[in-house]
Amino acid sequence: MRRSPTLIAAAVALGVLAVACGGGSSSACTELREPQDPQSGLHVIDPDGLTYATDPPTSGPHAGGPPASGVFDGPLLQVMQVRILESGGAIIQYDETVSAEAVTKLTGFVSGPVALAPAGTDLPAPIVATAWTWKLTCDVVDLERIETFIAERPQDAPGVD
Repeated sequence: MRRSPTLIAAAVALGVLAVACGGGSSSACTELREPQDPQSGLHVIDPDGLTYATDPPTSGPHAGGPPASGVFDGPLLQVMQVRILESGGAIIQYDETVSAEAVTKLTGFVSGPVALAPAGTDLPAPIVATAWTWKLTCDVVDLERIETFIAERPQDAPGVD
């Protein structure tokens, strides 16, 4: 059976595209390294009037004391978010468009220094994971991508000061 060169070229092109996209599955997540906020060494008691270089923050002024972790029913203050990240933790935040079923799936990542909370501000995507100077934005729950981010990115944190 003779195959046309056009059909063969199309099949090769699709195969190359599938490999470039991760073996046929594409992620709806984007990872971004953000510059460290120059105020990152600042410990604060009163968060009123603070501004952050990014939202949600990936560095900046933060609270002292032990970092929070676990599943939260309400948003985390930005000074607490940065404290978690500074200590080598990660945070997963989600907006109101994320289903209860998806939130339940995300709770599977909550152990050790990881926090899960609804967003207190507008997020750049329905799901945002943060680590020290890193942000992962996801349009859908991509469990594999979020797991990799949580495993790799907190290692850049300076540690509790």
